[in-house]
Amino acid sequence: MLNKKLQQQIVQAKDIDQKARFDCKPGKLTMKNYTVYLVDLVNNDLIKRVIKQHGYPTQKMIGKKGMQAFWLLVQHQDNDINLQKQCLKRCDFEPKNVAFLTDRILLAENKKQKFGTQYMIKNNKLVIRPVVDVKNLNKRRIECDLNTVEEQTKIINKNYAKKLKK
Repeated sequence: MLNKKLQQQIVQAKDIDQKARFDCKPGKLTMKNYTVYLVDLVNNDLIKRVIKQHGYPTQKMIGKKGMQAFWLLVQHQDNDINLQKQCLKRCDFEPKNVAFLTDRILLAENKKQKFGTQYMIKNNKLVIRPVVDVKNLNKRRIECDLNTVEEQTKIINKNYAKKLKK
C-alpha cells in the first residue's frame, strides 16, 4: 500500500538535494559544495531511518516518483558504499537507475564501470570514465533503457557547456 507521507518526505529530501547541488563546481571548496556535503549526511541518516522503520522501499510502498527520489538520494551516498550496495540489491529501482548506481559503486571500488553512466572533466569537456567491454557497451545501455553513449555524451557536454557559461 502506498505510504504517501513517506513518499512526500523522500521527494522533499530529493528536492533539497537537487537545490543544494545546483551551480556547484566540482573540485572546489565553496560554501555551496560544503552544503552538499551536509545535505548528503542528513540524507544518509534519512535513508537508514526509512530502511529501519519501513524496510527497503519499493514502488508499491512509495510509488514511482518516490522510488526515483529515493534512488537519487542513494546515488549521492558516495561516502557509504555499503549502503549503496544494500539498496542496489534490495530496492526495486528501474533498470536505468540500477545501471547508474552499479557504475557509481564500481568506480568507488576502483573498477571500470559497466554501463558508461559516469563522466569526468578532461580539457573542459566531460568524457566517459573507463568502461569494461567497450564493444558491447551500447548493447548493455539499451537493455537498461539508456540511450547510446555517443548520444549521451553529446547531451551531457551541451548541458555542461551551458553550466560553464553561468
